[in-house]
Amino acid sequence: MKAIVIATNFFLFSLVASGQNMVVQTQSEWTVAGIQHGFSVGYETRSSWGLGVYYQAELEKENEENITRDDFRGVYLQAPVVKADKLAFFALLRAGLANNNFVAIAPGLETRVHISRRLGTAFGMGLRMGCASVSGRLFVKMF
Repeated sequence: MKAIVIATNFFLFSLVASGQNMVVQTQSEWTVAGIQHGFSVGYETRSSWGLGVYYQAELEKENEENITRDDFRGVYLQAPVVKADKLAFFALLRAGLANNNFVAIAPGLETRVHISRRLGTAFGMGLRMGCASVSGRLFVKMF
């Protein structure tokens, strides 16, 4: 009886887990204040809804050391708008802290192009600091 329950659990777990992905992204965003680079780690469901955390900052070269300033960190929520085989459009909402002082909410739209099953690129536009911003991302679906 235990063997049947364990086998059934493994089978059901594999069905549920096969549609879920951990997504790791590198990103660059061009805002009115300059270019910011960063990364994000998130969870994506089979229906392409996603939730994750991100960090991005502007890098400035001074005295041969990288000094970060104007950082933006927080959580993001993505919702699918249209999906196809290798192309998808998402509504994206990012909320977090800017410079550890201000709460910021940044809505946006994103277009994803899947290069392979696990690798792809994304291009987006959004509203940051009251002005338009453009972003580019490379993403890998880990699991």
